[in-house]
Amino acid sequence: MKKLSKDTKFAHLGKPGSIFSKGFQRRLDLILKVVDLRNKRILDLGCGEGVWLRKFLEFTSPENVYGSDIDQESIDTAIINTPELKNSNLVVSVGEALPFKDNYFDTVFQNEVLEHVKDDKKVISECLRVLKPEGKLIVFTPNRGWPFETHGMFFKNRYYWGNIPLLPWLPKFIYKKFAPHVRNYSNRELKNVISEGSGNYSYNIIYHKHIFPGLDGMTRRFGILGKLFKNIFVVLEKTPLHFFGISHFIIVKKS
Repeated sequence: MKKLSKDTKFAHLGKPGSIFSKGFQRRLDLILKVVDLRNKRILDLGCGEGVWLRKFLEFTSPENVYGSDIDQESIDTAIINTPELKNSNLVVSVGEALPFKDNYFDTVFQNEVLEHVKDDKKVISECLRVLKPEGKLIVFTPNRGWPFETHGMFFKNRYYWGNIPLLPWLPKFIYKKFAPHVRNYSNRELKNVISEGSGNYSYNIIYHKHIFPGLDGMTRRFGILGKLFKNIFVVLEKTPLHFFGISHFIIVKKS
């Protein structure tokens, strides 16, 4: 665990991935079992440095790939990392006020973003607004069943970066004292956010599971033993114990 300044940037905005890890590839493989990305117009909301944007370019043409992020520095890096995209396709924007017209995208994607925004219900509303009818919103976001807070915590005017055991299982009013910068969701809480954020938009939740972490670091460090542990988690995802996964994987289809 690292002790950092309370003003550490990624503590408040999230830490963007800089490579398309094996864990990310696994998430993509799970998506592709449910959603067809070929030739779709895709928005990566909270695109960070653009690692997912580069991957989406394998499925559709550059004019169909868009990214938004609240952080100008991240967008500048994404522009460098994805020279195939028009600069105008990458925008600095909060998720609560997306600069896109109604019914524009086939797919809106969020990878560990919803937990960081100011108004999660408004973000859901905006995602449904910019989706075409029959379009799909794909969300990965922290699951309260996972026994570690992966976004660190604040304590005595300092930020502690690392995995904090059992913090997500504490009562919410205690949890928020240590983690005011982030959210995690129970199944009911996440479904309520989607329901209340949907407003007048009709939708169906067509998929909802929990996934375990990719364990890329453990695999590199412990080799075969790390791979064995990772495979155990993959098996657990197919049982009721997926309830304890690190993230919700939920797909919402706009009617």
